[in-house]
Amino acid sequence: MTVPERAPLGAALALLLAVVSLTGPLSPVLMAMAVALMVLLLGIAWPDLLELPSPVGTRVVVVGTGLIGALLTVLGPERFTALSGVVMVCATGVFAAFVHQMIRAERRELTESLTGTVAGVFVTGIAACWVLAQTGAVAAGSTGVVTAVAAGLAATLLLNSTPLPSLPRFAVSALAGLAVTAALAAALAGLWWPVAAAVGLVTAIGASCAHLLTGSSLVAKEPVPSLAVAAVPVATVGVVAHLVVVLLP
Repeated sequence: MTVPERAPLGAALALLLAVVSLTGPLSPVLMAMAVALMVLLLGIAWPDLLELPSPVGTRVVVVGTGLIGALLTVLGPERFTALSGVVMVCATGVFAAFVHQMIRAERRELTESLTGTVAGVFVTGIAACWVLAQTGAVAAGSTGVVTAVAAGLAATLLLNSTPLPSLPRFAVSALAGLAVTAALAAALAGLWWPVAAAVGLVTAIGASCAHLLTGSSLVAKEPVPSLAVAAVPVATVGVVAHLVVVLLP
């Protein structure tokens, strides 16, 4: 999978989240399922993207953290909030990453394996923020905010596939994402235009930076690692969606 092909895959994932955000009362459960799909893609590709020495164990830890985090956001017990559940899942994932290193038969590259696995744990763990955002938006009647962020993310990643040098491509994709997010946030959620533009700017810049960072790996153009390059920006921007829903009711 080449560079132009990766961004449309990320755009497709973001567009899926945008569609799911419009599905009404069942949308939190459907969002959790969409996040689970994204976590599977990311977890499978993560060890190959970072060229980690123990890929099977890393995949188990990274995918397990993301799946449990998405599950807890919709099925968590009443004794703790969904956000607390995600924090606990990430902490457990970090512990599992240490256990993984301790039981490895081959002892080479322990530091690289540990730090790479922990990084993957946090990326898949915070992907559950999409579910938190959708749950809060349904309760507050502001699902248009999640739709706007997801659609702007899709536009950003789609424009990242244009055959331009990296800097112009970054600028074009960021402007497109800003415009789409701001327009939809103002139209669907009634956000004040300056606020909507700020949300669009954070969404577009965050997604573009994550895409450039993960795409800079030497193996990023290979088929399996490129899945992570596409999924990482989508997973991380879930934090933006959650913050917007919480801070701008």
